[in-house]
Amino acid sequence: MLATTLKKRRIDLHLTQQAVADQLHTSRQTISNWENGKNYPDVPMLVAISNLYDLSLDDMLKQDTNYLNKVANDYQLINQQKKTHLLDYALLLTLSGLVIIILPTIFFKSLVNEQLTGLLVLVFTTILVILSYFKTVQFYSKQPRNKQPLLIPKVVGIGLTINPNHPIGQIIWLFILIFVVGSLLTVIF
Repeated sequence: MLATTLKKRRIDLHLTQQAVADQLHTSRQTISNWENGKNYPDVPMLVAISNLYDLSLDDMLKQDTNYLNKVANDYQLINQQKKTHLLDYALLLTLSGLVIIILPTIFFKSLVNEQLTGLLVLVFTTILVILSYFKTVQFYSKQPRNKQPLLIPKVVGIGLTINPNHPIGQIIWLFILIFVVGSLLTVIF
């Protein structure tokens, strides 16, 4: 385990926790927490410890499955956050596009082609419905063995929305998508 390795190596080098803390620019309590397995140093700190203790990262981490699992979970969380940000940007761009399409109809009614504007509004609305579905699924992950409520708080703003993890909610989302796509196809053809 990393905690045992760190403590053993510090003692072998005849260093106190305070001496190590001073060299690593951290607190003695932090060193104590690492050596007791209460938490783990981050990767840059591991490199600094590796240099100070003259230990390879492989020697320090290879046997600590808890640390390796924590790192794997952290990377999974980081990747999930990246996906969330990408979806947020897509939603923001879609909403911005919808506003940009609608604004000229308010201020320059005589210059706007109503059919083209209607088509573009339906295209952006379809994209918005699809992205909203994925955002809601992402935010409210399915809970195994738990009964899912049909109505859930909105991801953004005040109010309720349909839970895409509920069987009836899935049907409602499907009908909304069919309605929007059907409206789009009606305008196109």
